[in-house]
Amino acid sequence: MFPFLTGFMIFIVVLAVLRARATRSQKERTDAFWEKENAANSARKADLSTIDYFRFDPNCLPDVSDQSEELKNARKAIEEASEKQMLNLNGISNTDLKLTYGPQNLDELTVYGDYFSELEEAILSYGTLLHDAGFLKEAIAVLEKGILLPTDLTQNYIRLADYYTEAGTDSKKTDLLSLAEKNLSGYALTTVQRHLNPPDETPGKDH
Repeated sequence: MFPFLTGFMIFIVVLAVLRARATRSQKERTDAFWEKENAANSARKADLSTIDYFRFDPNCLPDVSDQSEELKNARKAIEEASEKQMLNLNGISNTDLKLTYGPQNLDELTVYGDYFSELEEAILSYGTLLHDAGFLKEAIAVLEKGILLPTDLTQNYIRLADYYTEAGTDSKKTDLLSLAEKNLSGYALTTVQRHLNPPDETPGKDH
């Protein structure tokens, strides 16, 4: 009886210590965030004219013989997005933007980031439509341009992996996974990793 009580008390003490550490760690992270956020809100306004804005040349994309209206519009969307002033802000928080460029510039920078997102989506859409129209080689070329932006759209990686399999070029998935691990994080990266390296099924096990 007593050994059980002793063990139970030790467990309670250890649990309390771990909980206290977790609470302290969370408070430290919260305090660090607000300290950084306060510094960001007080940062000086930077001159945005010195920024090296992102540029994309739509002429690097392959031409196809199909002149369907859907493909024309998809290609046009890329061309129109390419004409806008863009910034790749993937993975950059608003706090970091304010620290670097000042809070007064946040809205303008967000617009430039949205324009880049438009380009990402347009490239993904065009590549998908090319594949559906039977242009596998061209679809692969377009989605490869997407991951080299680089993009953080998981579907760009997933569809490209599927198209590699369809084209019989599974060996390219190794480089694709390396790029995903460089460009993605968190749930997005996990999703792509699972798609490229699905867990092995146990033979003979009911599913």
